[in-house]
Amino acid sequence: MNKLKIATFIGEEDLTAPEYKIESFPITNPLAVEKAQKILEENEGDYLSGFVSLIYNDVVIFGEEQITESLLETWSDLIYIFNSHYDGRSHGIVFLDNASYNDTVIQESGQFYEIQLDCSQSFLVPIEIFKNEVKKEFFRFVEFCKNEKLQFSEESSYCGLLETYDELLGT
Repeated sequence: MNKLKIATFIGEEDLTAPEYKIESFPITNPLAVEKAQKILEENEGDYLSGFVSLIYNDVVIFGEEQITESLLETWSDLIYIFNSHYDGRSHGIVFLDNASYNDTVIQESGQFYEIQLDCSQSFLVPIEIFKNEVKKEFFRFVEFCKNEKLQFSEESSYCGLLETYDELLGT
């Protein structure tokens, strides 16, 4: 079947809700812009929280449970597979301030990437399909940030993402 879907959501925990709840919007939703601006303002431009949804053949690999305080860091780790220094060995994926997934790694395993979410969950996704979808969604995310003129601080990793974006556009 080989159906892979990746999407980026802007969001944060709703601390006013009586039970654990995440208020989030996909970056294709106009409400995501307001949410992103509010989160960045609260964090002085350093952090943009949310999550990357990764679904392969109807199996959720990443979702709300992998919420991160820094989508920039998570995206930096996901696109590291395009870095010329990446040799296929184990590479960490950071979901900042989400202790349950501190040990998440990705590595090549034959024709697949093995994503080890934690000590008990591991998933295989075809390399080419994964790379194509990661690249497309990364472009969507960076273009969302650029087009909506989101204000990141100089200390954030936004400039590094823009450099990678420009490099990948050239390939």
